[in-house]
Amino acid sequence: MRGGKGDGTRLTLVHRYIAREFLLSFLVAFLFFFFIFFINQILLYAQRILLKQVPIRQMLTLVALSMPQILLYTIPFSTLSGASMVIGNLSSNHEIIAMRALGISLFQMLRSVIISALVLSVITFTIADSVLPVSHLQFKRLYTDLLRTLPTMELTSYSVNEVGDVVIVTQEVQDGYLENPVLFTTNNSGEQVFISAQSGTLELIDLQRFIYKLELWEVSILSSEREAGGTGGFRYGQGESMIYYLDFSSQVEQVRNVSPSQMSSRDLIDQIRIRMEDHEKAISQRSVLLEQVLRDIEQAKHSDETEYAGLSLSDLYDRKASLEQTPPVNFYLQYYRAELHKKFALSASALILTLISFPLSFVNIRHGRLFGFGLSLLVAALYWAMLFVAQTQIIRTNIHPLFLMWAPNLLILSISMLLIMRLRQS
Repeated sequence: MRGGKGDGTRLTLVHRYIAREFLLSFLVAFLFFFFIFFINQILLYAQRILLKQVPIRQMLTLVALSMPQILLYTIPFSTLSGASMVIGNLSSNHEIIAMRALGISLFQMLRSVIISALVLSVITFTIADSVLPVSHLQFKRLYTDLLRTLPTMELTSYSVNEVGDVVIVTQEVQDGYLENPVLFTTNNSGEQVFISAQSGTLELIDLQRFIYKLELWEVSILSSEREAGGTGGFRYGQGESMIYYLDFSSQVEQVRNVSPSQMSSRDLIDQIRIRMEDHEKAISQRSVLLEQVLRDIEQAKHSDETEYAGLSLSDLYDRKASLEQTPPVNFYLQYYRAELHKKFALSASALILTLISFPLSFVNIRHGRLFGFGLSLLVAALYWAMLFVAQTQIIRTNIHPLFLMWAPNLLILSISMLLIMRLRQS
């Protein structure tokens, strides 16, 4: 009977059935995770943009342009949840036992899940490598246009805002009007200046350079006064009005700049090549310094002087040890490498995370779909935590980011394979 026409029909029905159940579970999980990330994004923009009376249409456009970043995590976690839910449901209904009794292997049963997870991994990579850079570019353009039309969009009510070298403490900020603004800055002489006013208005006067005119009323000014000999006092003044010019170009540059997480893999590789050249130069310079220190040590040993090149022999040994123990670390090289490998690792996680749900097929559980969803939330949280820890280590260690970014995937894969092998042998 095995290998006959009936077997092919039976497997086709099994594949269709499991694929339909997986897609349904994936959709439910996707809506759950997407809703969580989406609400978080809406609240963020509501705080920063909607309260500034930005048109709803433009705010929703900004939210839509930020969706690719959300999908990078939503798709892998939804794939994990979908697989866990469908396998848990099949196990609780004893359908897996029935299919295995008919001679259908575990791989044949779950082939449609594996193929679906592989397709979703490819989709995740496409979003990370192609869609995200384009959407981020459109996001920057729209956000820059909003900065031109809404001068106070980067000033948040009841907060401390930094504009260039000026710190502005605000109360209510609305429609270009500032209530009780306070400014901290430094003048050309290096003296600290404190400016407070009862009210003020902010107006864009240079569209190209993003220069704004801050007009203040009922102004008080307190500045430090330096005198010869290191002593100093304070100067105090008052006025009915004052005009202060603010340079918002630094805020615009922060929006315009493309971070490594928004670059394509090709752009990241180009940046890595540039940073690698700088890193090799730093290594070469370190080698030259180390060779010089070794020569100084040898000459100091044969010299009657207690010091050589301005350093004692013990100081020279300390400098040699410092050079040997602290190899140069290029932060930007580590950062770009980490983002490149994260792009691939996060895409592959849609498939790898699915594998840890397979051991459920060997266990008879009640409320399988609910149990599978709960398990997927636990695994997703652990994966997120491991990825976060790996990212924090890229600037603290000389370990290649490839190992750090792929460590969560490798750990999940190893645990999955170990559980499957042990359960099959039991």
